[in-house]
Amino acid sequence: MMPLSSVAAVAFIGTVFWVASPEAATALAGAQHRWSPLAIGLVGAAGQSLALLGLYFFGAELRHRWRWFDRQCARARSGSRLGTERTATGVVAAAGLLGFPPVSVTAALLPGVAPRPLRLLPLMLALRFVRFTALAWAGSAFGAHLLWWR
Repeated sequence: MMPLSSVAAVAFIGTVFWVASPEAATALAGAQHRWSPLAIGLVGAAGQSLALLGLYFFGAELRHRWRWFDRQCARARSGSRLGTERTATGVVAAAGLLGFPPVSVTAALLPGVAPRPLRLLPLMLALRFVRFTALAWAGSAFGAHLLWWR
């Protein structure tokens, strides 16, 4: 059984280290039918929000120290339109709800490229809650077939 604290930990760690998947953790927790999808979504979003806040405030420093992350940010910046208020809102909404561009890269880039980045961060965090709640619900609705080891 996966405790809620593990969902939060995977969501926190998986924000930067993509081997750990917050999406898979929330779906798996939902499939276990131990908690409501809202609780799972809230815990997953809270864990990832802590990591995203860290990336928002210290992302530039991380980019200077970690070349791989800097390359990911450069690739996402060239493929997205984070320069104006209107396009930045669309990019943040897509990252928060769909995961493209990656939410970690978007959070790290926001302070340097969005006109009012602090207004966009709550939108991203709220959309992560919606995404994780939906994945937990999908896990609870369809995941019993995936838990063959039960």
